[in-house]
Amino acid sequence: MKNECDIVGDLLFSYNDGILSNTSKELVEEHLKKCDKCKKILEEIKKENDEKNQVKEIDFFKSIKKNIKKKNIIILVVFIILMIVVLFNIQVYNNYNEISSTMEVYLKDDITQQEIENIKSKIIEKSDNTELEFVSKEKALERFKNNLGENENLLNGFNNQNNPIPAAIEIKTDTKIQIIVESIQDMPGIAHITTHINSNPYELYIQRILKK
Repeated sequence: MKNECDIVGDLLFSYNDGILSNTSKELVEEHLKKCDKCKKILEEIKKENDEKNQVKEIDFFKSIKKNIKKKNIIILVVFIILMIVVLFNIQVYNNYNEISSTMEVYLKDDITQQEIENIKSKIIEKSDNTELEFVSKEKALERFKNNLGENENLLNGFNNQNNPIPAAIEIKTDTKIQIIVESIQDMPGIAHITTHINSNPYELYIQRILKK
């Protein structure tokens, strides 16, 4: 049959955890008053529990720190991605605003100098802060060859006599392009008018990048 120390020894863990009934708790406390051996065992149990609790606390805070670090990394990555998207869109729409303020008026081969002047005058009349440049057929062909780069020889068979590139008036303006188009579209000597006001901003940006 177990002696009192054996019985109390079995109860010390539960006593330390505070889960004993009142009767068992009183038994343990009365025994501890007169037994240094069981009292020492209880101290060792408390010390072991304290060490375990400290380890748990350390692991808990390490886990929190690790989670916070992960969240900060995720937040940083998301922020960087958002900044890249924002900067990209700024570039795209700056490019669109620049290109959408331009237009090209392509001219018929038989257009007269007076008709060219009439078109220029009408454009200036309908627009503010406008830059006009008349590009002759010869200059347009030269530009086109330059744009072809290494493939320039594809146009070696073309010269000023059989030049397929039309002359044009290039326009850059602060005025709404549509106003200018409506005012000149029926004027004699115009073959067609090219604008970019309904173009996809992203397509325009990609086209500009590819040309570089």
